[in-house]
Amino acid sequence: MGTESSDSFNLDEGFVAVMELLINYRDICIYWTKYYDFQNEVVRNFLKKQLKGDRPIILDPADPTNNLGRRNGWEQVAAEAAFCLLQVCCTTVGPSERWNVQRARDVQVRVKQTGTVDWTLWTNPYSPIRKMKAEIRREKNFGGELRISFQEPGGERQLLSSRKTLADYGIFSKVTIWVLETFPPEILVFVKYPGGQSKPFAINPDDTILDLKEKIEDAGGPWAEDQVLLLDDEELEDDESLEELEIKDCDTIELSRVIY
Repeated sequence: MGTESSDSFNLDEGFVAVMELLINYRDICIYWTKYYDFQNEVVRNFLKKQLKGDRPIILDPADPTNNLGRRNGWEQVAAEAAFCLLQVCCTTVGPSERWNVQRARDVQVRVKQTGTVDWTLWTNPYSPIRKMKAEIRREKNFGGELRISFQEPGGERQLLSSRKTLADYGIFSKVTIWVLETFPPEILVFVKYPGGQSKPFAINPDDTILDLKEKIEDAGGPWAEDQVLLLDDEELEDDESLEELEIKDCDTIELSRVIY
């Protein structure tokens, strides 16, 4: 990709690559990891917030709070870059000589599923999530519907759409996802634990709250009889079904506390 950190490269090829990047300035997202990276939690959370902003994003190499890409005039820059590519000096670079500049480096994805050992895959943030799903399906030999979710620190768990990319969710660094397999007429519900983390569960709408409590227990949670589940701050009775309570796919149920 590009010069691969080499000090020796073809200037014509490099110039064409930069002009092509400038034309597509709405996709530009540049940051450096020499002076700051994603290892520190505070810096990581701040960088993720910065990288979710509107493009172009060019973070200052020494100060990630400064987005140099906010400056005006990008339309004129793109127009000049397009004009440059029409010049003879640029047309000498053939398609086979163009740099293969990835839009982003691959990110590590930790895959979690209740009752199985965690495993890791790598994917490009701009690759459709459906491709990642296909890889997981092959690895796990799934036959049902595959539901993938993730949760930002301090945020709510959300489902990842097959039609989108990780970049659409602002994910450009290591991330943990939960995988759930459902079979009709099962729905997915998120159970939010007291610490703020949520886990996905597959359950039939005809099942009762007690059935859900038993699933939580089987997944390593507290004993069913010790659980208190809430929906919109109202305690749910064991004999009520999810359908009776009008609990829908992707709703969140809170495990508010544990009785001892």
